[in-house]
Amino acid sequence: MVYLLATVWFPPHKGEEVGKKFLEITKKFPEDRSLGKSVLDGALMRTKYGIKAITISEVKEGKLDDGLARVSEILALYSEIEGVNSRVDTMATLVESMEMVGLKPPG
Repeated sequence: MVYLLATVWFPPHKGEEVGKKFLEITKKFPEDRSLGKSVLDGALMRTKYGIKAITISEVKEGKLDDGLARVSEILALYSEIEGVNSRVDTMATLVESMEMVGLKPPG
């Protein structure tokens, strides 16, 4: 199973602007179940660099390119706000990761 981890960092004083952008994006991009499903709709934490927000989506088999394109389009909208940075990471489960390097998972 492939997961997309989207991370957005922003300065605390931009919180209201980022929040409004989130509401706008949510309306424009409702969850697309044909690509996968949301695992974590959003979590935030304060860091020494500002606010860090993450979302995690589980991507259906064969839909990685479409999922990445969608997340990239969404993150590009946040970049319209000065001081906002973002990235998307592709992740696999621990079991799948072990199998990729030739190890047998426990159990």
